[in-house]
Amino acid sequence: MTISRPLKLSITSGLLLGFSYSFVEWCSGVLMLVAYMPLLKLFTEESPEIGWNRRVWYAYISLALFHAMSNWWIASWQQQTDPYLFATGIALLFIHPLLLMLPFVALASIRKRMGSGWLLLSFPFVLTAFEWLHGQTDFSYPWLTSGYTLGNLNLGQVADIVGVYGLSFLIGISNSITSMLSHSFQVSTKRTRNILLAVYAVYIGVWSVVGGIRQEQAQPYALPTKATDVQSVMLVQPNENPWDKWSDSRQQLAVHITLTDSAIAAAQKPDLVVWSETALPFVIRDSRHDVEWTGLRTWVARTSAALLTGVADRMIYPSDQAPPSARKSEQDPTVKYDVFNAAYLINADTALVQVHRKSVLTPFAERLPFADQLTFAMSWIEWGVGISSWGKGQARNPLYVMRGADTTLRVGPIICIESIYPEVSRDFVLNGANTLCVVTNDAWYNGTAGPRQHYNIARMRAIETRKPVLRCANSGVSGLIAATGESVSELPVEQSAVGLVEVMPNNIITPFVRYGNVLPILSAWIVVFLLLAARIPLIQRILSFRSTLS
Repeated sequence: MTISRPLKLSITSGLLLGFSYSFVEWCSGVLMLVAYMPLLKLFTEESPEIGWNRRVWYAYISLALFHAMSNWWIASWQQQTDPYLFATGIALLFIHPLLLMLPFVALASIRKRMGSGWLLLSFPFVLTAFEWLHGQTDFSYPWLTSGYTLGNLNLGQVADIVGVYGLSFLIGISNSITSMLSHSFQVSTKRTRNILLAVYAVYIGVWSVVGGIRQEQAQPYALPTKATDVQSVMLVQPNENPWDKWSDSRQQLAVHITLTDSAIAAAQKPDLVVWSETALPFVIRDSRHDVEWTGLRTWVARTSAALLTGVADRMIYPSDQAPPSARKSEQDPTVKYDVFNAAYLINADTALVQVHRKSVLTPFAERLPFADQLTFAMSWIEWGVGISSWGKGQARNPLYVMRGADTTLRVGPIICIESIYPEVSRDFVLNGANTLCVVTNDAWYNGTAGPRQHYNIARMRAIETRKPVLRCANSGVSGLIAATGESVSELPVEQSAVGLVEVMPNNIITPFVRYGNVLPILSAWIVVFLLLAARIPLIQRILSFRSTLS
């Protein structure tokens, strides 16, 4: 069977994208610098027999392969996998590539009306704009953002200036230049090829040098340098079955206390103990659980260490402030409330309980996208484990570890999928956090690439903000990530384990934290202009650019 040239180009791009994302630990992220080149070649070549609609669908094939290689684990593939979770993973295999394909729909419009030159010039802006847009709204899933592939390289260290979407922009430039270079070897003079080679070498060289400088400047904040900088944190990884923990939720409190007490007895007393997402999978502050709540507060006071734990939290709304998606109380239908996937920080010497309620929820798995507008469909996505249809938190304020008046450690608590959104960690730092802490339960995906990918994404948050990142997961990967993105300490995965790590909080405000996603937002406006230009004949004539690529 003969494979057509367009299909070969499509499959090649898909494989390069998949390998570059799936094997970041082997530094294969460098493949992302050329991974889009075969697709760009497909879109720039003159081939009247292949219409633009067909080229777009070839892009779909490429991006479906990318998704399948990188996100195959979403269906979970475990014996106890809930049918809803499995079905969601299968549906994503077909639906997600449609969203990843949108940049190439825009590029097809630009190429068709303005030529190949404008396509290659616009590619970095189009890629960046659509990847950023893919991380907005309730229907977002920016897990496969191109920039995440560079976390192990010097090239990724400039994320503290441009953010992960800025890395995607730089990747886009690399692919555009290499596409021009590939074309020049077929039709251009030796002088043109040499100029392009020199430009590309200088581009990668400068990028790498700047990345090295940024990493070197972050080194003083990577590891504690003196006793006064050090905050000791105990990470507790219980390795509980993620399905069974919901059937005997109160037992989880005893499990965590026992593990922590044993570790404290064998080591020094920490300043902060961290338990994972929904470590307490019930509304412990409800009056029905006064015994458990009192017991937990007493235990925290006895250990004299602060506790940060994942928990289910309930909020009862004043009648005029309840969102449309809020639940009605069975006892009193006039009372509305929400249950949140939350994190508590409980200090030993104060009655105040600080709360962060998860502000970005996994689409469909935790909450129906646009639930406040689609309240009639809320019951459609209730599934067999946990508390479906969580409420959506509205604030991102750090939680303070208090020793009297001392608040040296100010933690930005990031719950599970919140860690894939750079805006979440940025907001915490802008609001005063000097350390980030991801609490998660990735045990649904044990034995797959999912937990490691999630851990690597947290490394990008460390680089962007230059903050140490603590990570506590039910079954791993738990550990400490330095401000340089280096993984300093990891607990063994899929084992019950406790680790004591030392962190050095800092008050650095990086350019990315200060200015945010300026580049992707600017890119989005440029793409809007280009798409309008491609439709307006007068602007087309003004911007007409018919290079040797056309």
